[in-house]
Amino acid sequence: MDPKKGVSWPAIRYMYSEVHYGGRVTDDRDKRLLITFCTVWFGEPMFVDKFCFYKGYGIPVKKTIGEYEEFIESMV
Repeated sequence: MDPKKGVSWPAIRYMYSEVHYGGRVTDDRDKRLLITFCTVWFGEPMFVDKFCFYKGYGIPVKKTIGEYEEFIESMV
């Protein structure tokens, strides 16, 4: 990542859809779906306050690690 250029979203999407999860996906249609999800979800729009992966599944915004830990524990 170059601080002057920002995040390379195509690289992030490739890392998730092809490298990390892509090697585990054996069906061509499932792989296309995974690539589509990564294209839709991973980018600058995910930092907009109203972004959510699905209704009710947004990204929590906390100030400290402890707040994130409490949030995660509350999900169990």
